[in-house]
Amino acid sequence: GAAALAGTSFPIDRHATAAALGFDRPTANSLDSVSDRDFALETLAAAAISAMHLSRLAEEIVIWMTPQFGFIALSDKFTTGSSIMPQKRNPDAAELSRAKVGRVAGAFQSLLMVMKGLPLAYSKDMQEDKEVTFDALDSFGLAVAAMSGMVEDLEPRVDVMRAAAGRGYSTATDLADWLVRELKLPFRDAHHVTGRVVSLAEGRGVELDALSLADLKSIEPRFRADALDVLSVDNSVKSRTSHGGTAPHNVRKMARGWVRKLEKAAVRV
Repeated sequence: GAAALAGTSFPIDRHATAAALGFDRPTANSLDSVSDRDFALETLAAAAISAMHLSRLAEEIVIWMTPQFGFIALSDKFTTGSSIMPQKRNPDAAELSRAKVGRVAGAFQSLLMVMKGLPLAYSKDMQEDKEVTFDALDSFGLAVAAMSGMVEDLEPRVDVMRAAAGRGYSTATDLADWLVRELKLPFRDAHHVTGRVVSLAEGRGVELDALSLADLKSIEPRFRADALDVLSVDNSVKSRTSHGGTAPHNVRKMARGWVRKLEKAAVRV
């Protein structure tokens, strides 16, 4: 109902038209109606941000698939053989999804540059909004489908991941936290004590959970047997119970919440 730019003198009911078309309300300014492309820019911005996160997940999958990590396995549905190495499986779907963010973000920047110097009312430049928007949404939709399929298809190698989680003295912070919590040491002192424990383990070529209570007491006599519990990877993960933490109970609760939200959204659609 904005006509070419300034509305019309005919007695139309723009609210009725908006309702019939499924919109919440008509635009408040007729000049804005014909000169604005925020609906496309906001859609492309949201798609670009989402595609960026998909790209980061895709990068994780690519890394996790390498022999150096070996955290997950993907079936032939989402991998292809190497052109020269018969033993190698390439996570092509992840790599292609990772690349799509360039097209989606590029479309957002392209339309932003089209709009940046235009005066109010309609300009023919605006017809450039269609090609980049449709191409970006097609690319984004393909990436979403590919990543969804890969997440359903991948098989975690739990034993490999658990072993990796325990390397590099990863539970040293848990030990320092125990010293603060149980012995009331200032964290700087707990940090120093824990550093000496790590040095002891390094010198013996073992991980922290291989040390005995006697080993710990040789550095800090007030260590108790329950200090050994915090050195296990499983207990370390379980201890992250703060809101947003990654303890298994938290993760399961959050996953159930998202499943409920997605189910409600599917019903509305």
